[in-house]
Amino acid sequence: MKMYTINDLVNGASKLATSVFGKREKYELQFNHEEYGCWYVDFPGWPFDHHNLMMVSGADRLCAILSDDDRVARVEVIPSSTERDLPDYAQLTQLQSSLAGGSTYQVTHFPAFTDSIWLCPVTLFVLGEYPKYIYVRKAIKHVEESPRIRDKNAISRL
Repeated sequence: MKMYTINDLVNGASKLATSVFGKREKYELQFNHEEYGCWYVDFPGWPFDHHNLMMVSGADRLCAILSDDDRVARVEVIPSSTERDLPDYAQLTQLQSSLAGGSTYQVTHFPAFTDSIWLCPVTLFVLGEYPKYIYVRKAIKHVEESPRIRDKNAISRL
């Protein structure tokens, strides 16, 4: 497991600043299970080595459970500084953290997975911080409209 250097964090400051200033209430993230068996967060434009995006130490097992097909996991993530009552979300409660050492979370409210997980400093680039609480669930699939329904004039042309 690679530890991040201060130089790594300084070089990524613009990404971090964008993440912090572009902070949102909810994120939709995708994790991909690559051919050789590891899960990675989908982070277009990631400025460092690809292996830094790897899910390890429990996060990989959580991705597998949240995936419908063992290839892709699309999840909704809500970071929070306070505990919230969010039905249908697993709650990750921060146990410990350090700037360059990542953050450990205990997973609760998710019967299929009750272990702790470790999230690496990439979390800082995605969420802008190590939140005290993180709420996670499978992303709700949006059914796209049928092209025939979307084009209401198509019926009159038939």
